[in-house]
This record gives sequence, C-alpha cells and structure tokens, in this order.
Amino acid sequence: MEIKWLKSFVTAVECGNFRLAAEKLYISQPSITVHIHQLEESLQISLYERNHTQLTLTDEGQYYYYLAKDILKKIEDSKRKLSLYSVQKRTLLKVAISPILVETNLPNILFQFTLRNPNFEIQIIVEDSKYMDEIILKDEVNLAIGIGTSKQTIIHSEKLCSSPMQLIYPKGQDSSTSKRLIQLEDLFERYPLFTGHLDEAVSFEAQLELHFPTMRKMNISQSYIVKQFVKDGLGMAFLPNFIVYQEAKNGLYNIFHFDRFLLPTIDLYIRHIKENEKITPLLETIRNSYNSIK
Repeated sequence: MEIKWLKSFVTAVECGNFRLAAEKLYISQPSITVHIHQLEESLQISLYERNHTQLTLTDEGQYYYYLAKDILKKIEDSKRKLSLYSVQKRTLLKVAISPILVETNLPNILFQFTLRNPNFEIQIIVEDSKYMDEIILKDEVNLAIGIGTSKQTIIHSEKLCSSPMQLIYPKGQDSSTSKRLIQLEDLFERYPLFTGHLDEAVSFEAQLELHFPTMRKMNISQSYIVKQFVKDGLGMAFLPNFIVYQEAKNGLYNIFHFDRFLLPTIDLYIRHIKENEKITPLLETIRNSYNSIK
C-alpha cells in the first residue's frame, strides 16, 4: 500500500468525482483510477460500486474513507514531529570540572553558553584533576577543566590562566601594612592552616613550618569546605586567587598579601582529545571568558 493511493482515494471521496480529485492533486484522471484500483487490490475489497459510468462508494468504502483519512493525518503528524525534533535536537556535551572550580564563575559560564546556544545541552561531572585523563580516554567526557596539564600525549592541554596563591583568613583581623609581620605571626598562632585540598600547596608546607614552628594543620580534602570553614572563622588556607577573589571582594573573608617567600602559581588547563565542530563553540566561549578576566 502506498501513500499516493490513499491520497487519491480520500481526495476522490471529498471531491465527489475523479476529475476534480485529479485537478486538486495535479495528476491525470487515469492516475486516480489506477491508484484506487491498486488500493482495492491491496485491501482485497471493493471501495466503489461501478455501474457503467456511475461510481458509488460501497459501505466498506465509506467506512474505509475515515480510516484512510486518519492514516494520512498520522503520517503528516509524524513528519511534522520528526521535523520539529530534528530542529530542536540538542548536542550533549559532557564537561568534567575540578571540585575546586565548583564555586567559581565557571558553572555560570557553562550556564550562559546553554542560554545563548539552545541546541546544546551540558552535563557537568565533578572530578578530581588527577583522574581527568582517564575519563577523557574512556570517552566519558568531551572535555575537562582542572589544575595542571595532561600527562598523555594524545590529550591536548590548553592553559586558560595562571593564578597566584593567596592566604585567606577570617574577617575581623587587621591586615594593614604596618602590622603585616606581626599579624602574620599572629594568624599562625591564632588559626590552624587547612591543608590537603590542593596538591600544589604541599611544595611549600615545609617552608611554612620553618618560618612558623608552632603552626597547626588541619587536613581537609575539598576546597569548598575549606572556604566555608574560613568564612566561619575556623581557620585559614592558601588557595588560588581565581577561586577566592570574588568572595574576598564581597567581604566574606580577608586576603593576606603573603610575602615571606615566593608562593607557586596555579595553572588552570582545559583538556580534550581533539577540537571538532561539536566542542569548538564551547571551547571558544570558555577561552574568551577567561581571557576577559586575566
């Protein structure tokens, strides 16, 4: 059974004769006759009674008219829905981000991208930077953003920014230049130092212990918990500037301009196997966003 047979039959019934049906469908009248005959053979039932030049719908023909009309409507509906689906179909991008980036502006960058590009859908996966190569190679994510470069030659690493380390401590402590040395000693006497949330901080902990022998440490693995504890007045911590500057600006904690010795910088990288049409729009958005805040 072909759609054109159904169209010829339904149109012939609605027009009342084959000639008008042929004109409406822009085909020849013999074509209408052939289509209806083929439809009858397919159904193995007569749709018309034929008395010389007179054609009258049989009871079966009258009943089948409504069925055929419904079939054509469903076909058109399915074509419309498929077309709509094709237009609205979204490209799913899986993005891994380091836990340290959860409370930065990165989630908002990703959110704003989806608003401007409704054909994209983003799934965020929070993963430690040291496991990002593994999930990229397993094709579990399209790209990953975290601290440090990839150790795999097949994975492309692109630096987004370098951020100095900052010492943050609770509000209410004097941070004036004239009292800086005294205050630094006082801070290490007053507060424990949160550690364990950033591998890069391990490199200078020994130096800190030489300068501040009475230093107390408290190991906390998640940076967002560290920041909250500092806000609550429970301790202090070294964190990259890019994850603390906004909250410090908003007065949620203080930044001490540590200059006892040179602190390391933290490099933020975006990693992916290769750039392609699927991820290029998002890559460009992330690059532009970080370029604007450098």
